[in-house]
Amino acid sequence: MMRWISLLLLLLPLAAGAARNEKTISLVVDDAPVAHVLQALAEMNHKNLVVAPDVSGTLSLHLQTVPWTQALRAVADSAGLSLQQQGTVIYAHTQAWQKANQAQREAEQEKRLQNLPLQAENVTLHYADAEELAKTGGKLLSARGHLMADKRTNRLLIRDDARHLPALKAWAQEMDLPVGQVELAAHIVSMSETSLRELGVKWRLAEAGGSPGSGQITTLSSDMSVNDASTRAGFNIGKINGRLLELELSALERKQQVDIIASPRLLASHMQPASIKQGSEIPYQVSSGESGATSVEFKEAVLGMEVTPTVLQQGRVRLKLRISENTPGQVLKQD
Repeated sequence: MMRWISLLLLLLPLAAGAARNEKTISLVVDDAPVAHVLQALAEMNHKNLVVAPDVSGTLSLHLQTVPWTQALRAVADSAGLSLQQQGTVIYAHTQAWQKANQAQREAEQEKRLQNLPLQAENVTLHYADAEELAKTGGKLLSARGHLMADKRTNRLLIRDDARHLPALKAWAQEMDLPVGQVELAAHIVSMSETSLRELGVKWRLAEAGGSPGSGQITTLSSDMSVNDASTRAGFNIGKINGRLLELELSALERKQQVDIIASPRLLASHMQPASIKQGSEIPYQVSSGESGATSVEFKEAVLGMEVTPTVLQQGRVRLKLRISENTPGQVLKQD
């Protein structure tokens, strides 16, 4: 090794309490090539060291009684180098070389993946809709992968490499879960306040935050109940025993004290809206532009109910109701 480098390496006895009983060294260098300093450190501790060709530059250090590992790290940090140990060999190279080498390895890995043969797999779904899963499953495919849905057999047709195919198949099986369903029965009626009281339901709104129970209406935040009147005005929603309600309505209908407008039954799935409508479409004339030409359009005049159930735990269900009552207005004639 060249002697013109002002280099002093002194091996000291094992220092008491040194980390992992490492040898401690004192290192003084003045404008020495980085590669030579690293080689000297490796020789003094009997280590195998490989210095990359792109390691260059010089440095000056003055270290006193420093553990060997700390000294090696100080030299690497001062020169902007990265150290990696593979087995018993330590590799020293610049960070730029490390990034370039990493990018090259990733490119080679990607090239190997691109050359993997494609495999096909069919997944039969028992509960989930294949077309719906196909819309979201495409994000799990590789660049060459392909995902199709067979509507007739409710199957997913997956084609991808061996790296992505198992994950896609496992995802499809995890998503194939039964969705809770709810059968809903409703009675939309027209009745007087007197008949309403006979049902044992007080159609007034409780305070917000209350829990509706049997014989109570759904709670809202303000008093929007219908004032005492002889006929129905708008909709109110109440909760009493289902069987008792049907018996009472039948009895009132026989007495001609209630008019049952509709008794729809709906089968709705979790978080999926279901609706029923009863009525007709009313034609009306619409004027188009300054020309005075008219066209006929149709407007729904229906009594409808839309419900979206949310199936909760312990057999509970939360309902989102949307009830509409559209009736034809008065016909106005202009001369």
